[in-house]
Parts: sequence; structure tokens; C-alpha cells
Amino acid sequence: MLNFTKRIIFSGISLLLGASFCLLPILRVRAADDWEEFLAGIGRLQQLAEEYAGEPGGSALLMTMNYLRAERYSDVEWDLVLGAADTGFAALVEQRAPELADLQTVERLTTPQGEEIDAIHLIATLAGSAKQSGMLCGWGGDCMQLTEQFAGQADSVDGYYAVMQPVFGGAENASRFPQSDLLADLDGMVLGATLQPEDDLAQHLAGYYADVTRAARAEKFIQAQLGGADTGNRQALYQAFEAALLDNDGMKLFLMLRGHAELDEEQQVILDPDTENGMRAAARLMADWLADALDGAVVSPPGDAGEVQPSPSPDPGAGLVTVNWLQARLLALVLLGGAAVLLLTALTVLVRSWRK
Repeated sequence: MLNFTKRIIFSGISLLLGASFCLLPILRVRAADDWEEFLAGIGRLQQLAEEYAGEPGGSALLMTMNYLRAERYSDVEWDLVLGAADTGFAALVEQRAPELADLQTVERLTTPQGEEIDAIHLIATLAGSAKQSGMLCGWGGDCMQLTEQFAGQADSVDGYYAVMQPVFGGAENASRFPQSDLLADLDGMVLGATLQPEDDLAQHLAGYYADVTRAARAEKFIQAQLGGADTGNRQALYQAFEAALLDNDGMKLFLMLRGHAELDEEQQVILDPDTENGMRAAARLMADWLADALDGAVVSPPGDAGEVQPSPSPDPGAGLVTVNWLQARLLALVLLGGAAVLLLTALTVLVRSWRK
């Protein structure tokens, strides 16, 4: 009975999560809005958040970002990591500045550097990075979607690399990991790693995009994700990105919820071999993009305070609080789902006994 219940719970959650991710490409219908207007709207939104929270700071900043992503990134996974969007704040925005609701459905924007980026994807990744979950909310999630898109089309890491490489970070409709998402993942990780509770989000974005270059974003991203690396040593870089992707506890949990992994008798997470091959290939594609952007240069670890700091997730101690908090949320979700299924089963048995 328990095994049957577990299957129902995980199957239901997997279907819901899969459907929500599949809908994301359909939502991308607006090609580009004005970048300056977007930043101005964010500035006004953060002012309202600070008024609602009673003071400036981290809570108002997260409230701002959660409001922005709430329309397009509203499924269970995002709420687990970032917390649910504040409905009271949403009501205040609707009352005081209803036009700001348009920010939630912005799609791709052209930055001052002439690059097209998925603006709300950027904000969602930025928020995740600020909460030490940038990989999970950014490039890791996109690697998972790319793997799902090409599932069953190869039987090795090299095979998946070959079929994914032509579309990775490319044209908008060619894959579920287009360039507008790739840039959002890279920039979101960097911007989140440097975001301070007292920062003005619009100014933080404007300052970064005033002079960002391909090489600079690649360097800062590696510093944020790995701390440093020799991008000329491809095999070592592959190993580092594969480990960052597959050894992350949050990613393991999400892969389990989506039916790509399970627990063995020793309670170790065992990834489906086909999924593992695809994920490793996607991680290598990410590593190659960064290495090519830097022409194989060595990226030194961040030094002085105020520079990009590495994600704490590779450090077993530093990432512990975030991972345990996420695990607790996921466990609560599973337990609630199990309780609901058991209650439904009991009611069904009771009704049948009455009929007899």
C-alpha cells in the first residue's frame, strides 16, 4: 500500500512539474520590450515593496523578485526554493500601480549591449543565486530540460553531446536551452552572487549591463560557480561542471520528483543512466561555451570583498542551511500529498462498505 501511495504521489507531482515546464516555451510570445522601461518599472516596484515591508532590505528585495517571476515561474519547484510570492504585496501593487503587472509577462529584452535576454528568467535565476541556489534556478534547470528534450536520442555522454551541441545556447525555437536563457543563467548567477540586501535592483542591473562583455560574464560566472578554474584544461573543467550539476542535493531531489532518479536500499540517489548521460553532456556544453568565451584562460578565485563570491554549494558546510531548508519543504510536500492520498483511499473504502 505504501509503495503504491508513493508511486501515486511522485507520479502526480512529476506530471504537474513536467506540464509547467513544457508550457514555458509557449509563453514566449513577446519578442522584446524596452529595457529602460523595464528597469524603471522594477525601481517603482521595489519602492512599493519597501513601503509594504516597512523598511528597505532583503525582504523587500526578495518580495520584488518573487512578484516579477510569479506569473511565468509559479510552479512548485520555484516556490520551494524562493518561497511563495506575497499575495498581500500583489494586492497592494494592483491597488497602487496596476500597470506594473505587465512586468510579470515581459519576455525577451534587448540589453544595452544589443543582446537578447529572457528578462524574467534572468530575475528568477538572480533570486535563486541570491539564495545560494543559482545553479538550481538557472543553468542546472535548463540542462535538465535540454536532457528531457533529447531523451532517448543517444546512448552515451558523447552521443548526447553530439545531438545537443548544434542547438545549445542557439536560436530561440531550436531547443529548450536557447541563447536568451543561457545569458539569463550566466548573468543571473553573477548578479545574484553580488547582490546586497540594501541594493537597488534596477541600478544593480543597469550597472552590470553598462559594460558587460562575453569574456567578463564567463569569468565572473566561473568565479561564482566554481571559485576559479583553468579553462584550458577541458577534462578538469568538464569534471568540475558535472560535479556542480549532479552532486547538488537540490538537483537530486528535483530529478527524483521528475522521475529521473530513485533511492537505493542504502538511501543513495541513483540517477537513470540515460538521464545521467544527457546531464553530463549538457554540463560539458556549458563548460565549453565558457572556455571558448575565455579562450582557455585561467580564472583566478575572487579576492577582495565585494567581488563575485563562489557559490557555497560545492562546500559541504556552507551550503548546508539552504539544502536542508529545501529538503524540508520537499519532504513536507510529499508528506502532505501522501496524507491526501491515504485520506482519499480511506474514504473510498468507507463509501464502498456503505454500499454493501
